[in-house]
Amino acid sequence: MGYKELIESLHKEGEEKIRLQWVDVEAEAEQIRNETSIRIKEMREEYGIKRQVAQKEQEVDILGEAKKKARSIRLFAENRLSDRLFLLALSCLSELRTGKYESIFDSLVKELPDTRWKEVKVCSEDLKLAAQYFSGAHVIPDKGIRGGFLAYTEDKKIQVDNTFEKRLERRWEDILPVLIKDIVSEASHNGTSSAT
Repeated sequence: MGYKELIESLHKEGEEKIRLQWVDVEAEAEQIRNETSIRIKEMREEYGIKRQVAQKEQEVDILGEAKKKARSIRLFAENRLSDRLFLLALSCLSELRTGKYESIFDSLVKELPDTRWKEVKVCSEDLKLAAQYFSGAHVIPDKGIRGGFLAYTEDKKIQVDNTFEKRLERRWEDILPVLIKDIVSEASHNGTSSAT
C-alpha cells in the first residue's frame, strides 16, 4: 500500500469523526465571535462617541483575546486530530502486508548494517520469513509489531527498530500537514470552513 492509499484509507475511516470535530471547533469559534460582537456593540452604546479612542483600544484587546482563544482552541483540536489520525494510521499499517510484503521485508533487511544479529522481534505472521533472513538469531513474536522488525546484537549495543510503527513515527511530522490540508479541504467542500 503506497502513501496515497494510506491517505485515502485515513480519509475513509476518519472523515466523519474529523468533520464533527471541525464543526464543534467552528461552532465554538463562531460563539466567541458572536460574544465579541455583542460585547463591542454594548460598549459602543454605553460609552458613545466621547469614549471612541478608549473603546477602540478595548476592541483591539478583546479581538486579540478572542483570536488568541480561538487559536488555542484550534491548536488543541489539531493536536487531538493528530493523535486520532496517528492511531488510525497505525491501525492501517497491517494493510501494507498485502501483495509485495516479502519484498518490503527484504528491503528493510538490506538497510541493516552487516553484523551478526542475536535477537529479532517480528509480527507473529513473520516468524518463518524472519528465520530465513536472520539465520542463527533468536526470532521472537511481538504483538506490538504490524510489520518489519526489531533487531539486536548479542551485547545489545546495536539495536535497529525497522518496524512499520517506527517508520510511521519518524515520518509523521511530514505526513500530518498533508493529511490536515486534505481534511480541511474536504471539510470545506462538505459545507464547513476553517476560519482562523
